[in-house]
Amino acid sequence: MCAAGALCPRPLLVERSASGQPPNGRKRRAGTLQSSDRIQGLLRRFKVLPEDGGEENDQAVICMTKLQGGMWSSSQAEPALSWLARLHALFWGEARASAAVAAGVSDQAGFWHLDNRSIEFDRMGDGPLKRAAAGVDARLKADAMQTLCHGDPKGANIMWDAEKGVLMYDFQWFGKGPPTKDLTYFFATAALNGRRWNQSKDQEEQYLRFYHRELCALLEAQGDEPPTFEYLHDSYRLACFDYRRWQEGGFSWGNQDLLDAGVEHVLSKIGAGGKAPTTEEEYTERIFQCFPP
Repeated sequence: MCAAGALCPRPLLVERSASGQPPNGRKRRAGTLQSSDRIQGLLRRFKVLPEDGGEENDQAVICMTKLQGGMWSSSQAEPALSWLARLHALFWGEARASAAVAAGVSDQAGFWHLDNRSIEFDRMGDGPLKRAAAGVDARLKADAMQTLCHGDPKGANIMWDAEKGVLMYDFQWFGKGPPTKDLTYFFATAALNGRRWNQSKDQEEQYLRFYHRELCALLEAQGDEPPTFEYLHDSYRLACFDYRRWQEGGFSWGNQDLLDAGVEHVLSKIGAGGKAPTTEEEYTERIFQCFPP
């Protein structure tokens, strides 16, 4: 990734042990045991582990290089989009992305994907966001633009260096998905967060077109066929819908007007020219008809 221009921390040492055995035979301290109990409870709460038993005992030690730089600001949005384009181009296509998953990368990027957020989904009211959730999720998984995404490109995970430019870290939610998941989260929580919709609408498209140009140049240089801007834009609106779905049962964070505009576009398109869908199955069918992968 660093060689491709997506600068980030580099691992110097990764040590993992299974079955509760600390790396290199080190004894576990009381504080570590308490922390482990807390982790086990959180894993059960979020349904990573079953409530009636089972325990995740793996431990790891990771030593990484330290990034040099300072705080990133939204005035450096285009360099951040260039960083994302380099990351996405590096793993572009189903074959590369699936190979990374086979090697151990998560099969889904981001913290808000539907399979990971049943608690928030259950809190949602019975409206279009909930009924269309499965269809939007399936459509994003079927998107032709599969790659690896950072998964959490908020401002707190981005640094700026006068010589090196943008650097990103915290790859906890790194995984497979369309690049529009990164774009949605980056726009809503970082680049365009805090702006009114009438101030951010034009900037949103300008940033999307900038990213598209950067991505297309990289893909063409490596012999891959780039997506059209229209296809990218539709996928982006679906990703806005997906993130807004999580917010409905979780909490609102980011540019709400931007996300709602994406939701409105999707609902308007699938309801045009006839009776609006009412069931989950009808929503899924219409989403795939109106936004073919």
